[in-house]
Amino acid sequence: SRRGRRPFVSPPAAPPRALLVFPHRSDRPTTENALSLAGFTVRATDDLTTLDALLDSFEPEVVVIDTREAHPSAEPFVETIKRRPDVYSIVVGADSREQRLSALERGNDDVVSSEVTPEEIALRCRSMVMRARRHRAVEEVSTSKNLVFGPLSIDTGRREIKVNGHLIAATRLEYDLFARLCETPFEVTSRAALIESVWGPNWYGDTHVVDVHLSNLRRKLRHRASDVQFMHTVRGVGFRLSDDMFANRRLRPLAARSA
Repeated sequence: SRRGRRPFVSPPAAPPRALLVFPHRSDRPTTENALSLAGFTVRATDDLTTLDALLDSFEPEVVVIDTREAHPSAEPFVETIKRRPDVYSIVVGADSREQRLSALERGNDDVVSSEVTPEEIALRCRSMVMRARRHRAVEEVSTSKNLVFGPLSIDTGRREIKVNGHLIAATRLEYDLFARLCETPFEVTSRAALIESVWGPNWYGDTHVVDVHLSNLRRKLRHRASDVQFMHTVRGVGFRLSDDMFANRRLRPLAARSA
């Protein structure tokens, strides 16, 4: 009978996983504790050479790598994280604006100064992971689309960007920013709107982080179609898709992905 049945309750989501790579830093234990208090399952190492193995075995959702004492020897390991587009990366130790922009240009998702507190690191990690989980939840109940703009196609179900049929190795943030831009293809999307959509309303920092991530993506797109302009920067306002995307009026948002 129905009376004896218990209502179905979805199993709780697994705790997010964070990997700390803090060589020779006394604040590693306090950062590990702050992440644990924020709900993370944490692994920490002071050995940069174990990074590849930990990425495979622990499968973190976010990696925090401290370059304060390891730079520039940490550079190859930052490149290792970049090759994992499903993993967010936060680099600690960029103290000038030039250092921060340089680190973002290399494909890192977030960069903080040497004076960052463990609590701020934990909050930034949690913001990134929770945003990604919300996006996945929305995508699971949404009808996936295949948006086509000239040589460019975006599969929102698979979270894939292709140019002339070639898959673009976009990071999570690059995809999220560009997909938001494509939601209103004929309009300018402000930096503030992009930041709120991708980082959330409580994000704070240099708004030009948007420019850096979209610039990185622009280079990847033009590698497959060097004669095509994909995005146009509207100075002082934001971004929109370029006129090249509509030259042949091939805009075809499809309600569902075909087989």
